[in-house]
Amino acid sequence: MAEAQEFSDEDVQETVDDGPSLPPLWDIPRIVGIELTNFLSYKKAHLELSDFTAIVGPNASGKSNAVKAFRLLRDIPTYGLPVALARHGGFDQLRHRSNGKPNDPAIRLNFVFEGAPPSFYEISLGSVSGKRYRVKRERAMVNYGERGESVSFDSDGSRLSASERLAGPADDLRSAIAPGQSALSTGSFASYVVQNTLRSIQTIEINPALVGALQDPSSTDEFDPAGGNTTSVFEALTHEERTRVTEHLSAVVPGIVRIEPQNFADKQTLAFYQHSPSGNRKFLAKQMSDGTLRAFAIMLAMTQKTRPQLIVIEEPEVAIHLGALQSLVEILKSASSATQVLITTHSADIIDEVPVDSLRVVWSDQDQSQLAVVSEHTRSVLRTGMITPGALLRADALDPDRVA
Repeated sequence: MAEAQEFSDEDVQETVDDGPSLPPLWDIPRIVGIELTNFLSYKKAHLELSDFTAIVGPNASGKSNAVKAFRLLRDIPTYGLPVALARHGGFDQLRHRSNGKPNDPAIRLNFVFEGAPPSFYEISLGSVSGKRYRVKRERAMVNYGERGESVSFDSDGSRLSASERLAGPADDLRSAIAPGQSALSTGSFASYVVQNTLRSIQTIEINPALVGALQDPSSTDEFDPAGGNTTSVFEALTHEERTRVTEHLSAVVPGIVRIEPQNFADKQTLAFYQHSPSGNRKFLAKQMSDGTLRAFAIMLAMTQKTRPQLIVIEEPEVAIHLGALQSLVEILKSASSATQVLITTHSADIIDEVPVDSLRVVWSDQDQSQLAVVSEHTRSVLRTGMITPGALLRADALDPDRVA
């Protein structure tokens, strides 16, 4: 029985002239969608993603639960499956309950490398007595390159089978998996690519209090989803990148002319310089409004050196002035050409700035969350230009395609 192999970027530096190319470990694929089965409030749902996607729907309809699926996927390679589940309240809390009966959850992420057929990763969990869990099935198919190259793995929770067609005939690998663990830790080439893909998803949950507080210096240039390392991340940017963040923030918060890191003994924070009739006034981060700190953190997350493939932001409009929302959405749409953006929102003003093809509607039906694109009838009404998506949202008339 062959041992699963560990791979690093150095292993694939040389290209193969006559055979298939090697998996692009340094490339991150485009995320095309996620499928949820018996996950939290969803019995069955499919969310397709574009460059910029907005999920809308009433309170408690399931918007946050869709975001939690992306967060769980990111957490699996980051913390390992047992800790990832614990961070989300445990396996039992993730199960969809229909008529009082809990059902076993599954998530499938669909992604694609440029010029290649679709790829996917999926994991399905089952229950064990005592509200514990087991991995029922975990598998992935990664397609890449222009010659039909692919790597894959399939696991029943205890045994892994991996097929790796790299630069010649397919190599079949076998490996044992500890109970309750993910196959992503086995070291197959497919698992390595999937890990990189899942880590390229970032969910933003900004806490203005953390952004405004004195912070410990950090050596990482990856944005902390809560905003606890904004000073270090901003400090790591180039002058041009800092200028871009400042200009974007000034479009949302007029008068911001400069942002600078400030050190206080072993702590650090940011100073914001704002134009006033008497000259530029300096304010430390803790003196800025929650809306300004949230807007700044969003701009910073979109500019960080470690750029995610997909950034997920819940309700970016919170604490931000209505008059600034159009500018905020335009900035997010512009950034989505390099980093996919998914937002959830209640704001009719934001919806008016989002193309109708990028809208996804969530609603609750018989204790199940449903998710779909906007109905063709509603699209026809919007094409007349006599009403906007935001106006339909205010009237609770932004109808989903219930057949999708």
